[in-house]
Amino acid sequence: MLNAKEILEEGLIVLDNAKGKPAQVGYDLSIKSIKRLKGGGQVLKSKTIVNELETVSMEGFEVRGWWLEPGTYDVTCNEGCNIPANRTAMVRQRSSLLRNGAIIASSIFDPGFYTDNIGTVMVVNERIFIELDARIAQMYFHENNEGELYDGQFQNDKQRS
Repeated sequence: MLNAKEILEEGLIVLDNAKGKPAQVGYDLSIKSIKRLKGGGQVLKSKTIVNELETVSMEGFEVRGWWLEPGTYDVTCNEGCNIPANRTAMVRQRSSLLRNGAIIASSIFDPGFYTDNIGTVMVVNERIFIELDARIAQMYFHENNEGELYDGQFQNDKQRS
């Protein structure tokens, strides 16, 4: 597993709009947007058709953010990633999110994957408020033998179909 210094030196995190920060063995990701999964997704042999999404209204009182009810949400982070052939990444919730009843369910980010804004899924079990740009997760990287590079339907985008 790489430490934060190695992650930054290798340019594995795209920092153009970053609001997160280096952690001990990863990089803390900050929240840019949240949408609720409505259902209707399909996993087919040739492609994936992703669930319809519903915009979640942002509250704008003293602090801008979202009140989330229990459910499943599509989250987009301010930070991106650029993963070379000899690295694999994963995202995990920060303990502050977990202690409040929310879990980040991340797939593996394959060698060759690039995006300006990391996206993942968050499962909320208890009502929670999340402030805009709050650090919600940590992306961490492992070294691996060079493999075939990712070139799938979600390269550099969170396409909806």
